[in-house]
Amino acid sequence: MQKILAIAQNTFKEAIRDRILYGFLFFALVLIVFSLVLGQLSIGEQVRVTLDVGLAGISFFSVLMSIFLGISLLHKEIEKRTIYPVLAKPISRAAYLIGKFLGLSATMFVQIALMTLFLIVVLWVQGGSPSFGLLLAIALSVVEMLLVIAMALFFTSFSRPFLSGLFCLGIFAAGRNADLISKLAEVKALAWLEPVVDGATTILPNLYVFYPSGKLVEGSWASVHDQFVSSGYVASAAGYGAAYTAVFLLLSIVLLWRRDFI
Repeated sequence: MQKILAIAQNTFKEAIRDRILYGFLFFALVLIVFSLVLGQLSIGEQVRVTLDVGLAGISFFSVLMSIFLGISLLHKEIEKRTIYPVLAKPISRAAYLIGKFLGLSATMFVQIALMTLFLIVVLWVQGGSPSFGLLLAIALSVVEMLLVIAMALFFTSFSRPFLSGLFCLGIFAAGRNADLISKLAEVKALAWLEPVVDGATTILPNLYVFYPSGKLVEGSWASVHDQFVSSGYVASAAGYGAAYTAVFLLLSIVLLWRRDFI
């Protein structure tokens, strides 16, 4: 366990110094500030618009940062062969990968916390206040972030960074629109796609489960500070995300174990 924590700590220190990460963070904060402008354009819904846009921005940029970190750091160590002396020590490849995952996750926890605090400040400026629903929505983003990091590590364990990024973004786009894709496949003209779509939606994670902005609840759009999600829903989504995260990590370990670094 100490070896895993040492790798996690080293990964955290390396990731937190990455300047590109702060570029993503800057644009996320700009989007949250811009939500103030959008809120002013709505009548009587300023806080709701700011909250929904802010949460959508946190979710989107968290995914982008998770993909970037998960791909770049592992590939950098493989490309520069700094992974060789690490694995030459009495450290298993499973411990190494789990340590990388924990270090990247800790980095993203910090980023999401900063974005959340900034959103709370913006809400206070607008006269609103944070609620328990906001924390539940952020919890969904955290679960999604963990899954995306595991997915990025999986693709990086056998593919080049460019392809790994395309795979991750493709699954993210498909996962966020899984319900819409399923409905399109039910159209008669596209009925021949239904078996393919059913297979893809069964295997790939449905990332819309973790989308923290407006959701359809009992036939009406509800915002996060109203009846958006319950603690039971978050617990169910967390279990769903944990299962996919574990699968991607296990596959990553298997692929890294079979990879020849000589």
